[in-house]
Amino acid sequence: MQLSKTGYYADFAIYAAGIAAIATAAAVLDDARAGAAWALAAIAGAAAWTLIEYLLHRFVLHRMAPFEAMHDVHHQAPRAFVGTPTWLSLGVIVLVIFLPAWAASSLNLASGLAAGVMAGFFWYGVVHHTIHYRRPRLLAARMVLTIHRHFEHHYSPEPGNYGVTFQFWDRIFGTALPDRALHGQRRSPGPAATWPALD
Repeated sequence: MQLSKTGYYADFAIYAAGIAAIATAAAVLDDARAGAAWALAAIAGAAAWTLIEYLLHRFVLHRMAPFEAMHDVHHQAPRAFVGTPTWLSLGVIVLVIFLPAWAASSLNLASGLAAGVMAGFFWYGVVHHTIHYRRPRLLAARMVLTIHRHFEHHYSPEPGNYGVTFQFWDRIFGTALPDRALHGQRRSPGPAATWPALD
């Protein structure tokens, strides 16, 4: 959905602070064994995020009303401040990841799992922002393949490339698109011809 500039950038600050606070609390309050369990849960959460990202993008944002219409705004104006409000994304992580994990295991493991998913979501935000805004430039210079892969998602006539941060699930589920721009193939006429230049 359309966000204000402040709302768009708030995600980065709030998620970075939240992840840092949860990780610091785990490091300070836990013994070494609990800390190692927390770290493993955080790694599992970050790995799980890659699949969550793929499934949300493919099935929710491209197939479910009203989310499809909201996501189409991003496809029509890729540099607009479009995203999920922080209160909504954090609320979903708490309700769908943290609380069920806490009920099924422990506060330590639930906070690690939630922190990992939050870190994955934060990284997704950084990567997606870098793709569309080429900022920070140092990161954008190292993400040329990722940028081209995401442009294929936006401008190819075929659907695919739903993984923004990680191509693994597109390969597993057969939705990886060929990167025609990098392989010297001619793009089809229409929107693909208007790809933003990589500066």
